[in-house]
Amino acid sequence: MTELTKNSIVYRVRHMQEMQAILKNISNITPIAGATGFLNYQTDEIIDLPAHVLDLNFLPELKVISKTERYFEFGAAVTLNEILDLGKKNIPPSLYYSIEKIANNAIRSLATIGGNIATANPLAGTFLPMLALDAKLEIRTAEDIEWVPFAKYIDKTYAEKREEQYIISRIRIPNETWTKSFYTRLGSTGYIGSDTASFLFLILVQKNILSDMRLFFASDKLIRNKEFDNLLLGRDLPLSQADVPVIMQKARQIFTPEEFSSEFHLSCFFNLLEDNLYNLT
Repeated sequence: MTELTKNSIVYRVRHMQEMQAILKNISNITPIAGATGFLNYQTDEIIDLPAHVLDLNFLPELKVISKTERYFEFGAAVTLNEILDLGKKNIPPSLYYSIEKIANNAIRSLATIGGNIATANPLAGTFLPMLALDAKLEIRTAEDIEWVPFAKYIDKTYAEKREEQYIISRIRIPNETWTKSFYTRLGSTGYIGSDTASFLFLILVQKNILSDMRLFFASDKLIRNKEFDNLLLGRDLPLSQADVPVIMQKARQIFTPEEFSSEFHLSCFFNLLEDNLYNLT
């Protein structure tokens, strides 16, 4: 039989207690569910997996999807296609559209929501919706269980903890309705390159008044400025068309070229922002 993988030991667990015991006793073990993150960059005939692999696919708790009046909850091993199958009316639209633009159907049938966000990479497809929607992650180590805001999980101050042995077991997203939710992904579908970036614009309107706004852009780094988010709060909608150039002038003062990875990203960001502002007129 042809050898398909380099030597590695796979630990297949079926209970959380068993999983935590392995995290405690096996050093440098790598949790894997869909494994698309590892397979994506394999070029040799023999697959190069970590020396110790923790297979999470048989933990039933990681496959659960639930919804309450307060939040959506996804087990970390739920696949991206399983989330899409819920339909865009049943999950936050920005999350739906971000997943829809990740790779192709075959990859999405394997890739998991937990795996997509685990590396805290701004280029990950669901990174911006998770951040914008105030998602929380249930983190399990060998000893502890804690809920961590996604904003904290991706922060530099949490980087050392991300190097420890743990799994993401659940993702919880508040069940909130935004009046407008616009998400787009730049670059080639299913491929992360120098042009890849994501843009997300959320607004909440109450009694024709803009009561909340969140604007995000992510390439190899995250761009957000709460000063700009607060700039339009309290304004009556619709905006007048004359307002848009004034707002764009302020935006160009707040978002400087140095923040962006390329002229292409800079240009796309301001074009997308301008389009979304005109849609509010």
